Amino acid sequence: MNASTVRSTPLEVELPNGVLTLDRTRVVGILNTTPDSFSDGGRYVTVDAAVARAAQLVSEGADVIDIGGEKAGPGAVVTVREELRRVIPVVAAVRSEVSVPLSVDTFKPAVARAAVEAGVDIINSIGGFDDPELRRVARDTGAAIVIMHIKGRPRVANPDPVYRDVTAEVRDFLEERVATCIREGIPAKRIVVDPGPDFGKTTDQSLTLMRELRKLTQLPYPVMLAVSRKRFVGEVLGTGVDERLEGSLALVAWGVLQGVKLLRVHDVQASKRVAMMTEAVMHPEAVQALG
Repeated sequence: MNASTVRSTPLEVELPNGVLTLDRTRVVGILNTTPDSFSDGGRYVTVDAAVARAAQLVSEGADVIDIGGEKAGPGAVVTVREELRRVIPVVAAVRSEVSVPLSVDTFKPAVARAAVEAGVDIINSIGGFDDPELRRVARDTGAAIVIMHIKGRPRVANPDPVYRDVTAEVRDFLEERVATCIREGIPAKRIVVDPGPDFGKTTDQSLTLMRELRKLTQLPYPVMLAVSRKRFVGEVLGTGVDERLEGSLALVAWGVLQGVKLLRVHDVQASKRVAMMTEAVMHPEAVQALG
C-alpha cells in the first residue's frame, strides 16, 4: 500500500458547540451502562462507576466517549423509560467531569433528544437512521450523527443474511441514507458512516467488508470502524470475548491503513498506541507532531 493514497486532507465533524477535527484517527471509547453488555457484564451501571470509567478512558487517550444503555444484540426489551434512566444521569455526570465530545448509542428518538439536552454531541444509531423522528432530532438539536449499516432490525438476530456484493450494497445503503439525511436538513459536515460489521453479516461477509474497506473510505464522509471484540473476530481466532484484543488491534491497524477516521473501541490505550504507530509509519512528517 502506498501511504500517499490515504486521504490526508484534514477533516472535521461539526458538533453542536464546536468541531471534532480528524487530522488524525480519533479513538471513541465505549462506555456501556447496560446490565447485560456482552463485553463488560454490567460493570458500569451506576453513575459513580460510569464516571470513573469515563475518566479512565480519557486518561488512556479517548477523543470521544460513546455512552449506551441498551445492548446491540437480542435480549430483554428495554423501554424508553428504562433506557432514559440508564443513560441520562450518566451523560449529565460525565459531561460535568470530562471535556471530550460525548456520543450516545441509541436508536430511540426520545433518548437521543434527552441525551443531547444533557450534553451529548453525537447520536450513534445502529438502526441506520431509518426512523424519520430520529432524523428530526438530529436536525433540530444540531448533533452530529453516525449512520451504521444494518441488514435487518436492531436487536433482532439475522443469522443467514444474503448479499450479492456485500461491500457494494453497504456502500449504496450508506450513500442513500446520507442523501436522505441531507435532504431532511442534516448538514453533510455533521455525518459519519459505519459499515456495521457483524450487524446482519456473517463472519465471511464482515471479513469481505474489511478486505474492501478502501471502497468505503473513498466516500466523501468520515468512516468509523467499530470492530472491537466483535463476534467475527472471535470466530476467526476461536476465542471468547475476553481474548479478542489482538484480533481487534490487527483491525485497528488495518483500518488506519485503509483511511478510517474514527475507531470505536473498548481497549482505548492499546488501540490509540497502535493507531499512532501506524500513522507514524504512514506519515513520517507527523512523527514530531505525535510526540
